[in-house]
Amino acid sequence: MSWFKMFSAVLVANIVSWVIVTIIGWLVFFVFMDALGDEFERRMSSGPKIEFPQITTPPPPTPQEIQARKERERQLAADRKRQERERQQKQAAIAGARENCNFWRTQYQKDNDPKSRAYRDMACTRLQSYLRQ
Repeated sequence: MSWFKMFSAVLVANIVSWVIVTIIGWLVFFVFMDALGDEFERRMSSGPKIEFPQITTPPPPTPQEIQARKERERQLAADRKRQERERQQKQAAIAGARENCNFWRTQYQKDNDPKSRAYRDMACTRLQSYLRQ
């Protein structure tokens, strides 16, 4: 047998085997994909049924509830006003105590008098007590 005949026979055999393997591969692929699709379809159709809860609207408030809400709002507003007033009073007291402490501090630095020192200590102690509160 000549070299060319041998080469041609091997080439044809390789091409035929490639075609056969490709056809078998496609068949296996399609069979596998069909089985996979069937399994997905079975799982999706037999899955748990989702039940949504019933949506209910709350009943309208009764006149007593409306009155109680207004009373709470009125009480909260009064509490906020009282707290704001107390805060302003505390700030004013701190400012006055700071001014008094600074005054007696400078006064004591000017005259070095024991009486000014006592006033300074008392005023600055009052300021510190306000700041601790």
